[in-house]
Amino acid sequence: MKSFSSIEWKSSAKNSWEMFKKGCGNIMPTLSKLSKAFLLPIALLPIAGVFLGVGSAIASNSVDGTFGYFLGSLLNKMGDVCFGNLPVLFCISVALAYTKDSGIAAITAVVGFLVMNGMQAALLHTQQLNIDTTNLWVQTSIDENGKAVWEHFTSVVVDANGKGKINWADSSINLQNIMAWGIGSSEDNLRMVNSNFELIDGAGSVYYSLLWINKIPNGLITSNIGVNSLNTGVFAGIFVGAIAAKCYNKFHQTQLPSAISFFSGTKLVPIVTFVAVIPLSFIFMFIWPYVGMGLAAFGQASGKLPGGLDSFIYEVAERSLVPFGLHHVFYAPLWWTNAGGSIAEAFNKATPEQQAEFVKIWSANHSVLAETLLNGVSEGLKFQTIRNMISSDYPDLWKSMGDQTMAYSVIAKINVLNFTDLEALGLNIGRFQSGKFGFMLLGLPMAGLAMWLNVPKENRKEVMGIYFSAAFTCFLTGITEPIEYTFLFLAPWLFYGVHMPLAAISFLFAGLFKTHVSMTVSGGFIDYIVFGVIPYFGSKAMSAKSAFAILGVSAAMAPAYFFGFYFAVKYGNVMVPGRDGSTNVQLATKAEYKASKGLNVDGSKIEEGKSTKASAKDAVEEARIQKATKIIEFLGGEANIVDVDACASRLRLTVKDGSLVDKDGIISLGGATGALIRGTNVQVVYGGEQEAIKPRMIKILDEQRKSKK
Repeated sequence: MKSFSSIEWKSSAKNSWEMFKKGCGNIMPTLSKLSKAFLLPIALLPIAGVFLGVGSAIASNSVDGTFGYFLGSLLNKMGDVCFGNLPVLFCISVALAYTKDSGIAAITAVVGFLVMNGMQAALLHTQQLNIDTTNLWVQTSIDENGKAVWEHFTSVVVDANGKGKINWADSSINLQNIMAWGIGSSEDNLRMVNSNFELIDGAGSVYYSLLWINKIPNGLITSNIGVNSLNTGVFAGIFVGAIAAKCYNKFHQTQLPSAISFFSGTKLVPIVTFVAVIPLSFIFMFIWPYVGMGLAAFGQASGKLPGGLDSFIYEVAERSLVPFGLHHVFYAPLWWTNAGGSIAEAFNKATPEQQAEFVKIWSANHSVLAETLLNGVSEGLKFQTIRNMISSDYPDLWKSMGDQTMAYSVIAKINVLNFTDLEALGLNIGRFQSGKFGFMLLGLPMAGLAMWLNVPKENRKEVMGIYFSAAFTCFLTGITEPIEYTFLFLAPWLFYGVHMPLAAISFLFAGLFKTHVSMTVSGGFIDYIVFGVIPYFGSKAMSAKSAFAILGVSAAMAPAYFFGFYFAVKYGNVMVPGRDGSTNVQLATKAEYKASKGLNVDGSKIEEGKSTKASAKDAVEEARIQKATKIIEFLGGEANIVDVDACASRLRLTVKDGSLVDKDGIISLGGATGALIRGTNVQVVYGGEQEAIKPRMIKILDEQRKSKK
């Protein structure tokens, strides 16, 4: 038997490692584009969230029928409709991201999304049970112990098709006394049904059947742009968008035979996609009911971890992915699917103790509604009565799932259900969001102050602007990248060794205190006002502890971040901007500076008779073109560049050979706080300038490639 020598083992291990690195390098561009795709709908959410939060506050504090009520309802619905249609928005965004913003691909994605959901709707049906004189029971009353009293209903006839029908004329039971229906051989093995004899759950919502799968919970069925189908959250939209993009990239230039040439090119794309989504629809029908129930179980189980531990674990993973731009991929399921929890599941899985506590808290928080709804209802049926009211009258609220979606749904219907009500059921809404306020309001701004204080005194004035503007931006809007990327690429250990642990601790305490403050995308002061202060003072949506413990966590994070970064930068000898002796750290570009002095980019004087404003504009444009040209050179030239794209803060590039990229050369051009190379994927962090660089690079590359033809 042949054995490997140590050299052969090392060689084999080295080859395996190289193959692994190559595989990671190839998958990074795909994941990078996916992350970029997520940013498109995410960019819409801040304004939608503000409209929803402000609208809800106005409507809930206005009398029905008044101008304030209608204005608040209008604003609320404008924001709510965006969150209600996230799946199709993600579908379109993914198609755009993988096809260089093709409008044809976007339309095709919508077609594919409609087809996939239409197939499900055709095969989806409720479970209607057969009845006869031996299995129909009705609940007519509640005894003194709160136990349901069931009576055997014998007035049933069977029609020619073998279906049971009730013979009301022969009934000995007063129909007005019927409280619930059940089917079974005895009172002990009843299956609950509604008046149409459809199988229902404990909340009175019907179960569905799809293919061979029965008892699909009502929460897994929803209306996707008007089509009643599986509630797949954003997952199905992402897959359909990817298929639409693939079909577009492969077939949009296809020429068909002359007899059917009308369908060539872009007209062929939606036709191919129409067919391509058929197997995807069946795949979702086969597995999603099980996946959906599994995700719901995960969301419930993770919410039972003690002391904010679920929030802590979440932030360790989420913040670890920020440097790679993949954190959007990670938190999407937790924010917008039942992996992040479900209101329906919280009700259905509530223990008797939780039910009693919920009724007590809900009745106190909604006294007027409780007096109307629960008047004359026995104690044992109050929880079920409230649950039935929410599931039947407010289906969007009942079916909402995902940490952020639930938060926005509750804010939209705060007069029916609020955060403290759901807290009694063990649902800690905000556990994957609230922790960000702790380090975004004060933590990272104090880290910026600590880095600035490490700059020699003679240089502090020159670099004050970049530190303090970044700190104020972080505090006001929650945009952290200007500060994070200042130290991330200089000393990654600062990010993973100081920032990430402190951010996770911020989430730990936010989860521990059950701070239900939601956000749009980042946890800045604006979001805190909209989703914390206004819901608390406007409609008591949460407790004072929940609303203001955020400020306590922020106050604790401030010194932790300050001292952590101050000593880490000082004794770790991290050369933050200004500490290395350089003072040319400014937000203005070189071209803008020279133009203000009456000079062109090359230093020559602006021609007389030419307006200073026009010359300045020409100088800025010339500088941007020169910079884009240089970036192309440092990327290994036109032949080495496969794709140019951008997201909220980065220039995202795909190259043929990553070893040809001159990272230092790109950074030397100014404006970039760092660059990351992973295989064939290159990311350059700018923070805003990338939106000006991207179109100019694309234009220059097109010109260079045309000149070689």
